[in-house]
Amino acid sequence: MSPMHAYDAMANEHIRTTFIALVEAIVPNMPDVAVYGAEQAAGAVELGIHDYLIWELDHNLSLFVGYYLANIPMASSTAMLLNAGAAQLIASGKAQDPRLHVVWGGGPFASLSCRDRIRVLAMLEHLDVDLGCLPPPYKNDGGLVTFIVDYLNRGTMFGFYSEWSAYGSTRLNTPTCRILEYFPVSWRQVGYPGVSKGYRAVRGYLLTIERNGKEASDA
Repeated sequence: MSPMHAYDAMANEHIRTTFIALVEAIVPNMPDVAVYGAEQAAGAVELGIHDYLIWELDHNLSLFVGYYLANIPMASSTAMLLNAGAAQLIASGKAQDPRLHVVWGGGPFASLSCRDRIRVLAMLEHLDVDLGCLPPPYKNDGGLVTFIVDYLNRGTMFGFYSEWSAYGSTRLNTPTCRILEYFPVSWRQVGYPGVSKGYRAVRGYLLTIERNGKEASDA
């Protein structure tokens, strides 16, 4: 492996480890509910939602570059944002749990407990950080920081409760090339029976309209 390829592999592993730590904190594994079946305990890591976030950040977000919208890969810079926020939390002394063993390819964010990772997200969301020390494009852009933190929370939940994980080996393909390989585990967790063309749709509500000079009629 060439030095450049080795560097790319290490960078990619660093990004992936950071997003694993993120989704683990937002939707953790829940062994206490395993009484309903082993699959019921699955969290976001078990369903590979970190890969979903990385794919979405690199393919489906657009930023204004000058006067134009451009699709810019955001996974790497967002991983750096999370690590910068974690470093500031640690330096401030606000981390409340002992730091975990730093896994290979990890960083400050992955070294924190799940509770402290949530504290990092709260700091970033409330802009309780030094914006000048954040990586581009987040540096000195509080609006983008709050947007991406909200997106990370919503994106993790959306990926977890959507059918994405059930695409299995095709999940990282483009959307038109994905194939459902099994029934989504998260749908079983919430009792969702799956897509059906027979579901009733709300077509409106019965209204009583008062007409001038006439009796009320239903519409």
